[in-house]
Amino acid sequence: MIEAPQATLAWLVDRARISDLLYSFASALDTKNWQEYADNFADGGFIELPDPTSTTGATFTLHKEQMLELLPRSLGRYRATHHISTNHQIILAGDAATSRSYLQAVHVTGGTTDHWIAGGWYDCRYRRTNAGWKFTHVKLHSVWMSGQITDIKPT
Repeated sequence: MIEAPQATLAWLVDRARISDLLYSFASALDTKNWQEYADNFADGGFIELPDPTSTTGATFTLHKEQMLELLPRSLGRYRATHHISTNHQIILAGDAATSRSYLQAVHVTGGTTDHWIAGGWYDCRYRRTNAGWKFTHVKLHSVWMSGQITDIKPT
């Protein structure tokens, strides 16, 4: 069965907008634009992150309502970060969507050679809102880390 051109176009536009949201997510972290980062989430949305210093697989959750307060105290402590978002695999289901996207993230603590790096993927859920697509749940699956790992949990 061949889809109507309008349906194909709508599908492509939704995928592009979700990819743009993933890029905004990474860019807002690297530019320390905490408001833009929080605005990427729907009300009630949250991110689930692994504790990089845990040996037991512990995680912590950061809700949208906490982001403006806690992000400057966690990722804001780094001199710089560099997040790369790739391989966006997006599944649309009406006004909801899911994705898996891959990442590498560099966290610079001092000089440019003073850093730790992590790689893995994000599993995300989205909801279409009046303001466009928004994250409802983001979960980071860390696969590897290298360098001098520093605790990023909000203090």
